[in-house]
Amino acid sequence: MARHRLRGVLLCEDVEHERFFRRLLERRWFGKGKLRIERIPDRRGAGDAFVLKRFVRELKFARSKRQENYALVVAIDGDRHKLKGRMQQLDEEVEKARLATRTKDEKVTIFVPTWSVETWELWLCGDRTVDEDRDFEKRFRTWTRQGKASAKQAVEAWFQLSSSHPSNDRGTEKDRLPSLAAGREEVRRLDG
Repeated sequence: MARHRLRGVLLCEDVEHERFFRRLLERRWFGKGKLRIERIPDRRGAGDAFVLKRFVRELKFARSKRQENYALVVAIDGDRHKLKGRMQQLDEEVEKARLATRTKDEKVTIFVPTWSVETWELWLCGDRTVDEDRDFEKRFRTWTRQGKASAKQAVEAWFQLSSSHPSNDRGTEKDRLPSLAAGREEVRRLDG
């Protein structure tokens, strides 16, 4: 598979989303400078509302650039809505705009870290006690101060777990963090 061949946009909630997903995406699918970032400016307002509001606009733009190997990557925390609820909200935005739903061959990838991206980062950095039922942002900040977790470490672990630990850890991951398992499937849309 060719590496760093896409260009596109990351539509995300906040700085931590940008830290994690930019690293993840640039490492394998996008080169440096090939990924435009759209996130809430200066933490004003709700990040999820920003993503929901901008989604249709970015989807239309990505579809207009389809022949140019352009991808739309969306990151929106599941929070209390969880994976299914957030996907429903995004589908409703598409329906309201009278657009076609995503097709399997479209390079439109949607990540819904639940409870938040910090939950994924903790899991990837080795904390097997996290789940999707509550917020772990404070624990992530503590682990970061202690040097036990960071976006960079989490991205390294993403690729290590993807290739070298396919059985036991991945089964547990699917049970404890189904949104992360779904994210691993979603990212395959960028390979096509």
